[in-house]
Amino acid sequence: MIMQNLTRRQFQFLEALVKLYEKEHLPVSYKDVAVSMEVSRWTAYDIIQELYKKGYLTLKYHPVGGKGRSEVLYAPTEGAIELVKSGFYFAPVKSIGNLLTDFHKRIGKLSVNAAINFVYGFVEKEKNPFLVVLYTISLVSMLTKIFNVEINNLYNVKALLQSNIYAQTVLMFFVESVYGIVEDKYKEEKIPLDKEEIEKFDAILKKFRENINHVSQPIQSKIIKYLSLIV
Repeated sequence: MIMQNLTRRQFQFLEALVKLYEKEHLPVSYKDVAVSMEVSRWTAYDIIQELYKKGYLTLKYHPVGGKGRSEVLYAPTEGAIELVKSGFYFAPVKSIGNLLTDFHKRIGKLSVNAAINFVYGFVEKEKNPFLVVLYTISLVSMLTKIFNVEINNLYNVKALLQSNIYAQTVLMFFVESVYGIVEDKYKEEKIPLDKEEIEKFDAILKKFRENINHVSQPIQSKIIKYLSLIV
C-alpha cells in the first residue's frame, strides 16, 4: 500500500506509536498511545485509524477475555518506522537542500564511473528510503550537467521540475531519462563505463524504484523544489 500524506498531528501520533512499538517490538494498543499523547482514548483511536487507512500501520488481533474476544493492536510498517527515524517529514526545504548540497559537492568533481561507484557504495546497504532517494537524486542531478545537451533534446528540465505534475512522477521520469542516456552512451562506447559499473547503476535505479513509494509526498515535493534551484 502506498503511504499517503500526513498532517503534523497525525505524524506526532505515528511517532508516539513507533516509539512504543520499539520498546518491546510488540504491537501497540491505541489506549497506550492515548496515555503517551495525553489525549482521550477516542481521540487516539480516531487518529490511529486514519494512520492505518493511509498505509502506515498494520492490524494485529490479540485474544483477550472470553472465547472469541480479541483486542485490535497496531504495528507500524517498515516504511513508517523509517519515516519517523529520518526526521525529515516536516523538514523545511532548506534542511533537505543542505543534505543534497553536501552530497552533491562530494560527487560533483568525480568522473561518471567514479560517481556511480561512490553512490553505489552508499545505496547498496542503505535501509532508509529517504536516503536512498537522496543519494540517487544527487547522482542524477550531477549527471544532468554532464549530459545537458542530450537531456535538453528530450525535455526542458526546469519546466519539468517547476510543473504541477505529481512529485513522484517527476522524480521517476527525471531519474529514468538520465539513466537511459547513460545506458545509450555506454552502448555507443562514448563514456568510460564497463559492464560492472552499468550493473551498479542498474542496482541503484532498482533500489530507487523500490524505495520511492516509501518517501512521503511532502518530502518528494521539497526535493523537487531544491532540484529546480540547482539543476
